[in-house]
Amino acid sequence: MREPVTNASLHPDFIALRHAADSLSEHQQQQISRLLHEHGVAGEYIEYSGHVATIPLADRMDILDIKGVRLLKENGELDEAGMEQQLQDVASQRWQQLLPPLVVVTVGTADFVTVRVPRDALELTWQWCVMAEDGSEFTGECVPASLTEQEAVEIDGEGFSARQLPLWPLQSPELPIGYHRLSWMCEQIDVAINSTLILAPPRCHEPDWAQEGRRLWGFSVQLYTLRSAHNWGIGDLGDLCELIPLAAGQGADFLVLNPLHALDPHAPECCSPYSPSDRRRLNPLYLDLNVAEDFREWRDHRPRDPDDWLTQLDSLRALDTIDYVRVATFKYRALMEMFLYFLEHHISKHTERARCFDDYVARTGESLQAFARFEAERAGQGEVAGDPRFTLYCQWLVEQQLEASQRLALENGMRIGLVRDLAVGGNGGGAEASMSSDLFCQRASIGAPPDPLAPQGQNWGLPPPDPRVGSRQGHQHFIDLLRSNMNHCGALRIDHVMSLMRLWWCPQDSGRGGGAYVHYPVDTLFALLRLESVRNRCLVIGEDLGVVPPEVRGYLDSSAIFSNVLFYFEKYDAFHFKRPEHYAARALAMVANHDVPTLAAWWNCYDLRLRMQLGLITDEQALEEQVLWREGERQQVLNWLGEQWLLPEGWQGDTRLRKFDYELCAAIFRCCARSASQLVSIQLEDLVLLETPVNIPGTSTEYPNWRRRLPIDLQALFSAPSTTHLLGELCRERGQE
Repeated sequence: MREPVTNASLHPDFIALRHAADSLSEHQQQQISRLLHEHGVAGEYIEYSGHVATIPLADRMDILDIKGVRLLKENGELDEAGMEQQLQDVASQRWQQLLPPLVVVTVGTADFVTVRVPRDALELTWQWCVMAEDGSEFTGECVPASLTEQEAVEIDGEGFSARQLPLWPLQSPELPIGYHRLSWMCEQIDVAINSTLILAPPRCHEPDWAQEGRRLWGFSVQLYTLRSAHNWGIGDLGDLCELIPLAAGQGADFLVLNPLHALDPHAPECCSPYSPSDRRRLNPLYLDLNVAEDFREWRDHRPRDPDDWLTQLDSLRALDTIDYVRVATFKYRALMEMFLYFLEHHISKHTERARCFDDYVARTGESLQAFARFEAERAGQGEVAGDPRFTLYCQWLVEQQLEASQRLALENGMRIGLVRDLAVGGNGGGAEASMSSDLFCQRASIGAPPDPLAPQGQNWGLPPPDPRVGSRQGHQHFIDLLRSNMNHCGALRIDHVMSLMRLWWCPQDSGRGGGAYVHYPVDTLFALLRLESVRNRCLVIGEDLGVVPPEVRGYLDSSAIFSNVLFYFEKYDAFHFKRPEHYAARALAMVANHDVPTLAAWWNCYDLRLRMQLGLITDEQALEEQVLWREGERQQVLNWLGEQWLLPEGWQGDTRLRKFDYELCAAIFRCCARSASQLVSIQLEDLVLLETPVNIPGTSTEYPNWRRRLPIDLQALFSAPSTTHLLGELCRERGQE
């Protein structure tokens, strides 16, 4: 769950659409149904209760309006002629496109592609050519009339036929998986169409340990929460490099990180890692400037640090919550000084360091440079940040440090190392959405339909991509997202993996709740995910918590994608916790995560009392009911532990008033460690029995989300006897003594 946003004022078109939806003729209903189908707008879905929910037609028509499909005349009446013309235009565009811009084939599933041919050219000789990435070429020719016909239509008096074109290279070991070029040509009528042909593997990257069934464990880490004597008031990549050997020394094989995406440098108070400015770029605030070469050189060329500098550092380090405005001001001031030093002592002198920077810029391509220009324009002329090279410089530094972190993890024996997290969307005013305004729909927001925790539904304030635009663009943006986020890690967790099949679109200006699911080209997106996973040798974990369509489970299983389960929700029913041997094998099983209470907070009902203070629980009776339900859940946990012979001696009998302690924490760790899931992670917060949450879903300004820091530094945390005891028990259960 993400932070909610408030809907804007009512858009006038929605009023007219609602009136029109109440009095549709049968013909109008058919027209609108066809338009809804063309744009992937669903009519129903399975809700949290398991029942099928019907989406009101007015809500679905709202989504068409948001997508630019005009349904009304100027006088507010339904435009039947206009709708018919739009349907004809869609069909015409599809059939006159003899090859789609992107043809996706999975190895072992087919040896043909669908081509479209004008009816009067069926008897002519056509040629095809596959130009592979490595430069090899495969060619052939055919007479389309001899091919199997899939469908035939007539548009404006012109006939078209869809035929199955056999392509023997698809089954040839000589054509590797990857991005190739497919040409479909007929010299006799001077037609030549080029398309990208993607040959995808049937499964994602499967490391040896996964195929061997090994059971690993690691930590879930909110990087910004880490505390140390050397960071600048926010956990950074230097802290990560300090954590890696400490975690590996205890037997951990991976660290699941929060999204490291770039946030808005001009609004540092907007600090949610799940609402970034650009998911393809990294957040410079995670830089450890102390180890940056230019920082050390710059300091060597100036007088000693002034007292106010050291005072500010001490002040920032002492805070229990991150002051993002002060941290950003402080760090960016230093980065600007470093950049000016870099220009004077490296760029102007064409040093080896300058050449490395130029190579990085050339290698990352136009997408990064466009991001740099966007940030420079926002900074304004005359500012250091107004030079696009400043943004490029920051990205270069943070990529180097992230790469070094993953290298350090592997050197310390971790089988996976870093697990990065890809957020489901970006902020509407951020670089990603602004630079791809044709792809992202700003009049809608990603969210979720109503459920017991959010009766009005959820609105996350993240504009959704338009699937039709994505298809026209060959899904290049999605490919770029995968490539950039699979860099410098051993695995990628995809937040809300259901987005590859569907997203709930909330109208931003409808003046009410509502919304509908919009479907995406699931086969194509999963094929691209598998291809990039294999090419980048990156394991994929799909966050599939909540109501998940069974089709998505099927795609995860067949594509060798790990699911993501959470201890609190792994139950046979609403009450009874699953035995550890019944957990899914190909899964990352988290004891807790950033959206739920810590173990101590959950057991002690601290989270419920806090929600009462914040107004999320409205009255004392509601609080008492939830506390009573929680008492029942706690007893079920004790029963769960008892079935595994793990119940601590002091936790037998009546324990209703007993506070959470290290013995109970160790027992829960041990029971989760027995899980059949190949990956199990625990939070650092649970090692110190911390109660305060890092995030409370459903809040924004009511609680300081994403700001809470760990109470002790990493060295103290890992040297504590309680930590040694907790992790030792966990290791033994995972068979890693």
